[in-house]
Amino acid sequence: MFVPELPVLAQLDRITPSIYEASINCLAKAAWFAFGDTSVLPQHPTAILGTAFHEVVAVAHKGKLPVAGVSDRSPARGLFDKTAQKLHLDAHRLVKLKFPSADRLPFYNLNRERAALTATPIAACRLPSAGSATRAARLDSPAVRAESRLCSRDGRLVGRADHIDGRSGVVVDYKTGHLSEAEARVVSDSEARQLRLYAYLAAENGTDVGTGAIVRGDGQRCEIPISPDEAEAEADCAKKQLVRLNAAVSEGASFPDLASPSPRNCSFCPCLPFCDPFWAEAQPDWAADCGSHVEGNIAVIESRQIQGISLTTLVLSRRAGTVFEQRVSIEQIPNEWMRMDGLDLPHIGDAVRVVHGRQMESDGDVAVIRVDKALTAVWWLRQDNASG
Repeated sequence: MFVPELPVLAQLDRITPSIYEASINCLAKAAWFAFGDTSVLPQHPTAILGTAFHEVVAVAHKGKLPVAGVSDRSPARGLFDKTAQKLHLDAHRLVKLKFPSADRLPFYNLNRERAALTATPIAACRLPSAGSATRAARLDSPAVRAESRLCSRDGRLVGRADHIDGRSGVVVDYKTGHLSEAEARVVSDSEARQLRLYAYLAAENGTDVGTGAIVRGDGQRCEIPISPDEAEAEADCAKKQLVRLNAAVSEGASFPDLASPSPRNCSFCPCLPFCDPFWAEAQPDWAADCGSHVEGNIAVIESRQIQGISLTTLVLSRRAGTVFEQRVSIEQIPNEWMRMDGLDLPHIGDAVRVVHGRQMESDGDVAVIRVDKALTAVWWLRQDNASG
């Protein structure tokens, strides 16, 4: 695959919680979320499964998951399968090469069952037999929203909360990512910012919220209080970031001008394949925080067949990245991963970037990188920036 083109920057009319969060540390990442063509990058498999999880829970909150009772998880499983299959069909071609069907995605069954365990009790509460007419009216109230797009009165802030219950004054956001046990027990700073923005948007649309809740994929729930002043202050910060981004664009800033590379900022950043400032600044000691990535010219190519699969090892003369050694061996890359964008297999001298490899013990003075099936991608540098 060729390294993607940089996004074309423009004035941004409104800001979302995800763009705001990205802008706090790196305006370039915020610009990517605002203007980038996400279809050119392979999705993280967990993002596909997380979207399917959210769809099942949203449908349950809307009362449209046809369960027979609290133990009937089949409708949730079926909707998860259907949603994941659709997302997989629309996924990047590299994702589909690595995982030919949705149920081959890592931790598919775990996420499917967690979605069913979370959504089924919610759906069961919407059954006519679950309570009185008063309870049904409460659940159908305009103050109860699921996956509703909300906009501030001035039009400068928009967001889509997973669930807002105005009757109990709670906004809920579901998270499916893996965290350590200690991290999972508390609401993180970024999660708190997101919840405060949703509380502000709810208030702007006539619903008062005083509590923010994060519900993990395993069912663990964490809450924080949110005052109106806190919600409004967070919204003011987000709008200031919108002004800051637009001011930079007005002054003629390009995508590289906005980048703020650092070990923390670049951790799992989607922009790594095309962010030249990252490759200019990255150091080997960044690897602990943001992973193993290398840019270089191909010095050696070795191809072989193992169990009927054509594999190629590339030895690079390192030019940049988070790997210390000057020669880096990227081992046993499936050939089909590299035959995209009309490309044949690489040639000696080609310049490539390999992101999200797994660094093994070095072989003498050669760093050894193994591919990670879920994350590794090989990107060809275009001619205009291949000489570096």
